[in-house]
Amino acid sequence: CVTLLAAGTNWQWQMASASSAASRLKYQVVKCSSEDPEYPVSELLSRSPQTRGWQTARFCEFPQEVGLQFDAPVHLHQVQFLSHQTKIATKIELFTALPPKDGGPCDYGAVTFKRLGYLSLDSNERSQFQARELKTVDVDVSAQFLRILFHKCHVNRFNIVNQVGLIALYCLGKGLEPVPGGPPPPLAA
Repeated sequence: CVTLLAAGTNWQWQMASASSAASRLKYQVVKCSSEDPEYPVSELLSRSPQTRGWQTARFCEFPQEVGLQFDAPVHLHQVQFLSHQTKIATKIELFTALPPKDGGPCDYGAVTFKRLGYLSLDSNERSQFQARELKTVDVDVSAQFLRILFHKCHVNRFNIVNQVGLIALYCLGKGLEPVPGGPPPPLAA
């Protein structure tokens, strides 16, 4: 699902209303390959319309990676990306992982990720870089970790430093119920 929103539009309402059956999941950012000091990755944790969003470092190498960890395993229904209006990735790849079943380390760097697929974003030339693209991706998967790879940026006159930026990143789903008689879900690190 793709929605174009004029810059400055109340995107929180648009993003929150996309899925009524699932709730917004809390996450921690546990990996970020680069960030612009003026637009740190911690901005993705903000739930405010005043958020400035995250941007990669200027002239960074691609792909760029952002890694998320949920407090416990979840059933992830959707991932929503609100792209910057000029600093737009050409492609975003998604990977998920659960903690090891053998009780091994529950660490982003130690888990085995499974590729879910990718999505492409529009260059935004048609709106003359006035709209922000909201992409909603239905995933329907169990996960405790989400790995997001941002491939090269769309080149345009407003992005001469070759950055990619997100204004917001929402994950929608619900916590996994423990299996009766099974082990309790692992604790977040």
